Amino acid sequence: MTPDIWAAIIAAAFGAGGLGAVIVGAIARKGVTAAEAKKTQVDAAKIAADSVHMLSEAYERRLTALGLRADGLEGKVDKLETKISDMRELLSDREALILGLQKENEDLQQQVDRLSTAVKARDKRIRELEKQVKELIARMNDGQDDPCLDTDD
Repeated sequence: MTPDIWAAIIAAAFGAGGLGAVIVGAIARKGVTAAEAKKTQVDAAKIAADSVHMLSEAYERRLTALGLRADGLEGKVDKLETKISDMRELLSDREALILGLQKENEDLQQQVDRLSTAVKARDKRIRELEKQVKELIARMNDGQDDPCLDTDD
């Protein structure tokens, strides 16, 4: 084969589209595929950045809400601790009052015991005196009949 024939075959192959079209198409597709891949990567990075931004905003809102809640709970804890302290002080005062009243009760009980003893002694003395009065009245009544007791003589 002569060089002219080879030239005609190559020109026909490249000019008519055959193998040249495949080669040119592959080269063009390679560029398009690479561009599509690059675009997909850029889109994925943008979506990832948007997702991170949305998540960070959501977490920021959540953290702010939790911070506010924590502040509110700290206030409640402070109030409850103050209330507990006040109640402990009140309890201490009441315990002191109870101890004072118990001591006073003991003192009063001792006074009641002393007064009861005094009343019993007084009642016994009254009974003794009543007995003596009865005896004296009886003697006086008996003495009126006794001639030795006449003072008229």
